Amino acid sequence: MISELRVTTVAVSDLERSCSFYMDTFGYDRLAEATVGGPAAELAWQMPAGLTGRVAVLGPAGATTGLLRLVEFDAPGEPYWGDYSRAQDYGHYALNIRVNDIHAAIGRLRAAGGRAKSEPTHWTVMPDLSAWDSLSYDPDGVVLDVFQLEPAEGSALAGYDGRPSELQTVAIHVGDARASADFYGALGYVELYDKLIEGMESFFRLPPGTALHNINMYVPGDTLNGRVEIAQYVGFPGSRQHDRAVPPNIGILSVSLATDDLAATAALVTGLGAEPVCAPVELDLPPYGPALVQTFFGLDGEVLEFYQCL
Repeated sequence: MISELRVTTVAVSDLERSCSFYMDTFGYDRLAEATVGGPAAELAWQMPAGLTGRVAVLGPAGATTGLLRLVEFDAPGEPYWGDYSRAQDYGHYALNIRVNDIHAAIGRLRAAGGRAKSEPTHWTVMPDLSAWDSLSYDPDGVVLDVFQLEPAEGSALAGYDGRPSELQTVAIHVGDARASADFYGALGYVELYDKLIEGMESFFRLPPGTALHNINMYVPGDTLNGRVEIAQYVGFPGSRQHDRAVPPNIGILSVSLATDDLAATAALVTGLGAEPVCAPVELDLPPYGPALVQTFFGLDGEVLEFYQCL
């Protein structure tokens, strides 16, 4: 068993400022706190020797998946995406959060210290689903895709209580959307939709004629949160960011997936082309406690942290 994306780790420059931003904008609670450091964490999280970090895990009250793990390291870092002038590059790119009222949410986001990248735009995802979608930045420049859905009755995404959601998806930019979908499909993810989106260059700030191949994937079960959103800018190639997406640099560092058999999962993902970052280590992993952890580079350099609770 391999889970949905349970936790996403984001390095921030000021932990208290970032916590206040996500709590004020989305009503998130502070669910757990911890410190990370030491040899095991340095291996699993690619931390320089001696580096430590303060961690806060955030999400809606009572949430157990689709969580946000913010970490402030005790050395300064730079945003590894820089000024996003190379938006086509590969790796974890955006945190996607569903809201009930896009305009009210963007108002809260700006009041809390965020800023806009693209204004809310309406588009049809598939015949039974359309959306108001916006791109914004958090106080550290991490891209947030905040969206309001208009699902038809009977749509898989029709059930919703109106509160800002857990992380519904984490967007990853890739060089080959079909290859990435096959990789995550082998981990147990299935496609929610597969769409070639054209005519949205101004929204995504892409060169004219660039299409977006978008594949949204989820793990069948009790939740549609913690999905993988695969995004390929067709005809606009990039390069991997894995050498810069490391502590103490700022941005989305990894996603965490639970497994009930880490050895079998490691054999599976390496067989699919993933590259081990480290051997398995025992780590006190917030918010889950003692766990056996191993991290890998996915096909496009994205870091996948697999953990088996002890």
